[in-house]
Amino acid sequence: MIINIMMKIKREMKNYSVKAGLLFLLLMAVAGNVFAGDFKIMEGISDSRLRAIMESNVNTMITAFNTSSSQGRKLEGLSKDNFTGEVIKELQAMWKTSGMTIPDVNISARCMNTLSGYQVRGIPVDVTEADSADQRQELSIDFTRDGKISNVAIALEMHRYDQIMAEQTSDMDYKRRQVVINFIDNFRTAYNRKDLKLLRSVYSDKALIITGKVVSEKPKSDIDRLTLTNGKVVYISQSKQEYLQNLERVFKTTKFVDVKFEDIEVIQHGKYDDVYGVTLKQYWHTDRYKDEGYLFLLIDFHDKDYPLITVRAWQPYKNKQGQVVTSEKDRYNIGSFNVEKKD
Repeated sequence: MIINIMMKIKREMKNYSVKAGLLFLLLMAVAGNVFAGDFKIMEGISDSRLRAIMESNVNTMITAFNTSSSQGRKLEGLSKDNFTGEVIKELQAMWKTSGMTIPDVNISARCMNTLSGYQVRGIPVDVTEADSADQRQELSIDFTRDGKISNVAIALEMHRYDQIMAEQTSDMDYKRRQVVINFIDNFRTAYNRKDLKLLRSVYSDKALIITGKVVSEKPKSDIDRLTLTNGKVVYISQSKQEYLQNLERVFKTTKFVDVKFEDIEVIQHGKYDDVYGVTLKQYWHTDRYKDEGYLFLLIDFHDKDYPLITVRAWQPYKNKQGQVVTSEKDRYNIGSFNVEKKD
């Protein structure tokens, strides 16, 4: 009976990508691990054939996630008929740090045009190794022009994405904001999957990297002991090489780096329209260490295909006693740094 059904599918399906996706879903259904929900693109693309290919590819990915996770094995079921070779490698690298499952619900998404193809956002996902309170996150999925999945990232929540995009001042600003958010999504995901190669590529060789650290001051008297806030922040500057060497040591000694961004603001520079400042609240958690602080990134989009971080500044939010050590007015922003560009 199963063989007859598969033979029928082979005769009727004309598009190979859709065929491969449906065959995989059928095999998983026989095994009892098929995604119980359904992913649909409800708006944003009028080509019904292409839409069907994209939907099939996402449903194939979801089933692969859930099956591999439920069976506690490495990520399987990803074919170059549905995915680019690069994204298969990236997903497998992400899987080594944490499995992921998609809840069994019907998912509706809108499709957006990007510079290289298409994108859908707001796909719910549960990240196994994240803190229990933070396991439910969202994915963005990019597609090539022919519907293959070309990128998957842990993404900014859909409602915040819409807020940031609504602040655009021109069509060009809208496109650049879209690139900025995609850049931030991939930047965050690079930490999750310990992708030093990508992180090395997004920092300028002359990047200014600043890290704040709360230090304790030794009290000079009993009065000082009573009044000292114990929250002095000192700042150190690192080179790109120093920062990445330290990060590599962290990656080697931890299984999963759970990085979460909130309260993201995107500001275009007043003088240089291809320079953007991004301020956000960052949560960093590993099995050995956790912190919460403010992150500022100055990103140069002069080369739109290869945007670079020229400034990375991190400031702690609170000290160990729970006292706020970086107030709103003391946060780094785009006005904190002099930007001069040579023609």
